[in-house]
Amino acid sequence: MRKLFRNAVKITNDNIILAMPLIIFMWILTIYISFSKQTVNSLPLLVLSGVTIIVMTGAFFAGWFYMVKKAVKLSKQIFVLDSDRAKATFNLLKTIPAGIGKYFLSYSGMILLAFIIFALAGLCVFHIGIHLIGRLDLDSSQLKNILYSAADMKAFLDSLSFDQLIKLNNWNMLFLAVTTIISFLFMLWIPEIVYQTRNPFMALVNSVKKIFKKIGKSLKIFIFLTVLNFILSFLSTFSLINPFLYFVVTVIYFYFLVYIVMLIFLYYDSEFEK
Repeated sequence: MRKLFRNAVKITNDNIILAMPLIIFMWILTIYISFSKQTVNSLPLLVLSGVTIIVMTGAFFAGWFYMVKKAVKLSKQIFVLDSDRAKATFNLLKTIPAGIGKYFLSYSGMILLAFIIFALAGLCVFHIGIHLIGRLDLDSSQLKNILYSAADMKAFLDSLSFDQLIKLNNWNMLFLAVTTIISFLFMLWIPEIVYQTRNPFMALVNSVKKIFKKIGKSLKIFIFLTVLNFILSFLSTFSLINPFLYFVVTVIYFYFLVYIVMLIFLYYDSEFEK
């Protein structure tokens, strides 16, 4: 497993150009979401905005994950000159249109299916939580503007009684447990589509089977990524106090995203593509 982690770092460093499309897409998506917040004022516009986001994300996923697959394949080649490797790495950007053409419908379907699964899981968690934990019994004045700022959130927490805080913590633990399990089951869904089948539903079924086929290694990778994510979240909390620190953490964040995807793809390629 250590060799897999080291190889993922090496391939990520050799193909750091993968971060460029990711940064550009997240920048465009952020601008569009900010624009939608100001202009969407009806249900049809809300539906149109949601469909647009799905189309944008599906197209990006299709091109970028195909680019990642090509990067894994490129890492197996031997180059005599560094200039030849640099040229081949830069040419990875040219694979994005081909990936969009091949996998756009697959990844758009995956996004819709994932949304449905999380929505159904949320409903199940809600009904289970009502019976096991109970309602929080919050009034409208407590819920108003709680997500606008950290100060509003603190004021909201201060307004809760001890019993409400216990219930809120139990609700958080329940949602965290369910989302963690689902995230683990989804871990190989993305590479399964680009390596094996374009049908998003069958890709999900097959990827879950492969997770349990290599349950030990899959758990180790998932735990490793969870710990890294916790560390990065911890750093992000303190990065807001200093602009330079915020910039550094942002760079680490994008590197971490590329590394996560590269590690999962490399794991899939080494275990299921022999």
